[in-house]
Amino acid sequence: MLVAAIGRRASANPARERTGSPVVAQPSRRLVLAAAAAGSLTVAGCKGITALGPVPKPGRDVVRLEHAIDAEELMVARYRSAVTALAAEMGSAGGTGKSARAKAAVERILTEHEAHLAQLRSRLVLPPRLATAKPRPSPTPPPTPSGRHAILASLATAETTASDRLIRWLADAPPALAQLMASIAASEAAHVVLLGHPGAHR
Repeated sequence: MLVAAIGRRASANPARERTGSPVVAQPSRRLVLAAAAAGSLTVAGCKGITALGPVPKPGRDVVRLEHAIDAEELMVARYRSAVTALAAEMGSAGGTGKSARAKAAVERILTEHEAHLAQLRSRLVLPPRLATAKPRPSPTPPPTPSGRHAILASLATAETTASDRLIRWLADAPPALAQLMASIAASEAAHVVLLGHPGAHR
């Protein structure tokens, strides 16, 4: 009986009898394809974002909006530098009079520019790949001139340039963005008047 049982076990597993080791099953075609796909994903993960191909170029309206944001960021930086310079001038002049009125007007305009910048940024919605492809550098304003009159004059010139530039960009902007840009351009034109008479609107 024992011999017969051993014989039946050996005949049921001839490969084990010949090699003395377990039989290794050959992988099916489906298993091979699945392993190949998993290997491709692993390689792509190692390469990171470059494995997905080149980053697509943004559309014209996105580029125009980014330019508007850059210009408004620079304007905000200009006004912050001007507030610092006028505060220093107020300290040397006792903090009263024309320097104080000029500083108050510049601070008011700065608040409006910060609001404009927030509105523009809220319109910019980029896919993650585009958002991380190129970090946005912080703007560096030109040196602030010395003296209240020179500071206000330089800001007025910057406002006029910015307003004219936005008006030129309106033709290439989609309707919703064009409406916002036109509103900002009109505000910048009004800032020129306020900077010329800093004590007239308090």
